[in-house]
Amino acid sequence: MYQHFRSLNLQNAAPIPTRRRYSVTSDILAYQQCSIQYGAYAVRRYEPALVVQLFYGTIVHQVLDRAHAHFRGELGVTRGTMPTDADIESYFREVENALKARRIRAVSNVREQALRVLQRFNSLEGPDLYPRILDTECLLQADQQNYILHGNVDVLARSPVSSSDEVEIWDYKGAKRPSMGDPEYQRYVFQLQVYADLYRRKTGRTPTKAILYFLNELAPDPMPQTRPVNALLEVDLDTSAVQQALQSFGQTVRQIESCRSSRQWPDPSQDPGEATCDACDLRWSCSAAVRLGRNYPLVYP
Repeated sequence: MYQHFRSLNLQNAAPIPTRRRYSVTSDILAYQQCSIQYGAYAVRRYEPALVVQLFYGTIVHQVLDRAHAHFRGELGVTRGTMPTDADIESYFREVENALKARRIRAVSNVREQALRVLQRFNSLEGPDLYPRILDTECLLQADQQNYILHGNVDVLARSPVSSSDEVEIWDYKGAKRPSMGDPEYQRYVFQLQVYADLYRRKTGRTPTKAILYFLNELAPDPMPQTRPVNALLEVDLDTSAVQQALQSFGQTVRQIESCRSSRQWPDPSQDPGEATCDACDLRWSCSAAVRLGRNYPLVYP
């Protein structure tokens, strides 16, 4: 048998280059926000000690996904039934218990705020939005030659015009709306513009609207009875704006690949934001924090 295999005339095949998959949020946006954190947590797989931000974002998305399923009649209720505050609290506890099993917890004030915000969103936006929802957590991806770009759209919804077959994409943010000059504002806008292009490649149609919803605009106590002005942001889907977003993402991928090759993760080019630095386990030895005037002295008991 060995001689038989030796007699085979096999051509040496050229190695197939590895193409990485890059997530719009957990890779591209994470690197753009802080390249040092991205290198530590996404590439080197260090475990962060403080996971409040992870708790908030995860519970917002998973509870709202259950609210959508509730309205579709997939959770033991009649299709078209709106979730009540008690239903939202029940789904909240389900997700919270699953996160606790992963050792992801939140301090009490963060927990209570997240629950109140979700209940307010459900009662304020649910009656109009839920009946229009076509799909949730919709995976979109595109071959970018050297890598695969992918992302999950929180919601695909029909246009409010009853006779229209046009589609909107919605993305939930468990945060307040940043100011227009804030780098995070542009990152959010680019995210939705890229999602719109990924949707176009998958379906052949460009979404009619791309909407960012900032849930923490609902947080003030007493909570607002109508939608706050800053809660909803409609993103420009002009072709040139979308191309600019794609170019920005492509440049970021090249930067990440270069960092992976050199195993060096430079200071972020823009301020990650004080809240991001305050929650970072690397802040005590971070040159970027020092450069930005955020000195974190070691405190001993």
